[in-house]
Amino acid sequence: MIPFKTVFIVNPTAGGGGAIRIWRKLEPLLRDAGQAYRVHYTRWRGDATALAEKARSDGAELIVGVGGDGTMLEVANGLDLDKNMLGIIPAGTGNGFYRSLKIPGNCRRALLGMSCWEPRRVDLGVFNGIRFLNIAGFGFDALLTEYVKDEKQKLPGYSAYVVGFLKELATFQDFKTVATVDEHKRIEESNTFVAMVANGSYYGGLLCVAPHAEITDGELNLLLVRKMNYLETAVVAVRAFLKTHLSHSAFNTVPGREFIISADGDIPVQIDGELMGSLPAKVQVLPGALQVLAPGR
Repeated sequence: MIPFKTVFIVNPTAGGGGAIRIWRKLEPLLRDAGQAYRVHYTRWRGDATALAEKARSDGAELIVGVGGDGTMLEVANGLDLDKNMLGIIPAGTGNGFYRSLKIPGNCRRALLGMSCWEPRRVDLGVFNGIRFLNIAGFGFDALLTEYVKDEKQKLPGYSAYVVGFLKELATFQDFKTVATVDEHKRIEESNTFVAMVANGSYYGGLLCVAPHAEITDGELNLLLVRKMNYLETAVVAVRAFLKTHLSHSAFNTVPGREFIISADGDIPVQIDGELMGSLPAKVQVLPGALQVLAPGR
């Protein structure tokens, strides 16, 4: 049994409806074990934050998100960081953060592990005052996120990302980025394809975009990627799955605790797979601010 006062927040639409199907298989395990818990279902964007705030006011200790990175983002923004722990059941289309925590991808094992895992302290990112867990991205990946979330496109899961990648890549225009790192180091890229600030290593599931990122080192990692031709971009994308992409000359990566990022146009932003307006941005790290129930290192 989970030794904490526990609330589950389920996003029924996550994973194309897969999250609710997973939850219906998990809930009998809780009942059979005699586990005391409450469950809330999100109804609209941002609802998981309000539900987490309600759960904490009702005395919850462990608040578990059932969904993808976007669901966990919302839950994290409703936590009392001094009193609450985050639990993760990775049941969405884009699940990246759980990989950095070594949480099992099998949702049944992720649930059962909560009965024996100890809380871990990990770093938390802040983008323009909004907490994020994994990655803030600017440019191409935000456009890709916009494509995938467009109600007009009906492709499920990763197929939407693949089609969106190829479609958006054909027309994407590069942009100039200026980043100030820790108030003293200035970096410019005149032909930016994408810029990212990473806390975790994995993006959208299996893609390890920031292999040097470590969620317990008290820093974030900035990646600036120069625009390449169509074929070169595809090759680098494959190299990212092999974790060998950072040696390519198109990549510039810098660790830091605070980043001020601006661009020469209306450049869209996504954080943990959710669209969040446009640049400029101030991105900071809160070292060890978040307690997560997860396996030990």
